Formats: sequence, structure tokens, C-alpha cells
Amino acid sequence: MKSAVSRVVVAVSVVAALGVTAACGGSGDDGKKSAKPGAGSAKGGGGAAARLEKAALVAGDVKGYKVEKPEARDASSGSAGAEPSKAPEAAGKTDPAVCAPLAALLGPDTGTGPGTGTGPGTGPGAADSPKAKAHVGRILTGADGKDLTTTDVRLSAYAEADAERVMAGLRAASKSKKCATFRVGGHRYFGVRPVSAPDKPRTPDKKGDEAVSYKLAHAKGEYVARQTVTVVRAGGTLAVFDASNLYDPAGVQDDKEAERNGMEGVGTPKADEDPKVAAAIVDAQLRKL
Repeated sequence: MKSAVSRVVVAVSVVAALGVTAACGGSGDDGKKSAKPGAGSAKGGGGAAARLEKAALVAGDVKGYKVEKPEARDASSGSAGAEPSKAPEAAGKTDPAVCAPLAALLGPDTGTGPGTGTGPGTGPGAADSPKAKAHVGRILTGADGKDLTTTDVRLSAYAEADAERVMAGLRAASKSKKCATFRVGGHRYFGVRPVSAPDKPRTPDKKGDEAVSYKLAHAKGEYVARQTVTVVRAGGTLAVFDASNLYDPAGVQDDKEAERNGMEGVGTPKADEDPKVAAAIVDAQLRKL
């Protein structure tokens, strides 16, 4: 049987792999509605993409966090000690179909990983959802290496009316009892439930018209991958904050046994320690939009 320490070492490697999620888009709409595809951006979304890239987080924007581009993370550490994620069969099918807005925000396990060019409204099961005009992403991890939570920050650009449609779909799916458990291809997601989010996260130094937050989890080998997702809409821009970590059931039991024997455990994440979207990350990103 593996020791609790070895489990944590493996867990850290897998968390690194989980952090390599889809680089998603941002908006050049600046809060102005437009019914014309690509309005407010250059042909092919180039103008919107440039504005999103300028708004994306960079090193130094959030104190205590390392900021990386998804492709850089993938090349440097994303595959270290962990097998690359594989898209399940029929990755484009979400069951029940009403849960497709949630599936559209999932990462590499559903085929929306690096290089796929996917984002909110363009992922698995989201064929009928509005398509983003441009997207950009960043991955944030604790600079000290002690925090096992990885936060994937993605910006997507839409016409404002389309952004509102995406938010409405997310809100309805996160609250639907039908989506408490759903499948995307061969992957089962469970524990889906909405969590509190500000209706209008707006202050003098940051902007946001509405927000949706929810939690979900899925099995990943012997671990349970957990995600807390907050999506904020600012005009036609959607900012997705996806915090993830791994729960090691066997490691938790080993920790409890160590405590019963008067020894100190290795600090394996407990079941009640869901990943949290750090307010500092949200604040820093919204200030740059």
C-alpha cells in the first residue's frame, strides 16, 4: 500500500495536470450590445483577441501567485508525473442535454484542453450555444507551492446579448436537479450545486454585471477532482474563474489513522476543503477588463 506521503506527491503532479485547461476568450465589446457577428472586433476576432490579451493577468498582478499561459504550463510542468488527459468517447454529447452549458466550461478531460481553441459556449454539448469571438487564458498557482489549488482564468468575447444567453444557460443548469449528476461521453460529473455569487459584482475599481458560481466533481483515477467555478459577465466579456484540486480518499484515511496513533498526518486535503476561487484573483482580473 502506498504511503500517505507518496499519495500527496502523486496528487501534486496530477493537480499540475489539472491546471492545464482550455485557453478561453475575452471581449472587445466594452459593454456594448451588437447583433452582428464579430462586431467591435477585427476580422477573425483579431481585435477582440488583442484587447483580451492586454486584459489578461500577468506576473505581479496578483500577489502570492504565479501566472502562466496554458501552453507554457503544458510544456514546462503540465505533463510531469501524470498521463495526459484523454477525451472520452462521444465527447460532444452531454446527458442530460440541459447540462450542456456546464459541460462547455469543462477542461481537458472532455476534449477542451490546450490547442482545441474552445471556451464558454464552444465546448462539449454546446453546439447550440453562442460562440465566442476571441478567447485567452491564464493559469494561477500559489507561488510558495503550498496551496494545492490551481485556478484557471479564462476570458471570452461575445456580443452582449450572446453573453447574457450563456449566463442564463449556466444559471439554469447549475440550479437544475437534472444536472446534479450528468455525463459527458464516458465521464460522470456529480455533486453539482450552485454556490453564492454576487448579483452585480461592481465597485468603482472593478466591473461586472452578473455572476454565477457552482461546484462539481468527478473521479480521476483513485482521486476525486473537485472544481469551484465562478463566471462573471461584464458587458460582452465573460470571465471564468475555475479553481480545482484533488481529494485523496485513501490519503485522508491514512491521516486520520496517524492522528489516532498520536502522529501528525501529512495534510492530505480533507473532504470539506473544496477549492476556493480567491477573491484577490477575481478582483485583479476584473480591474483589468
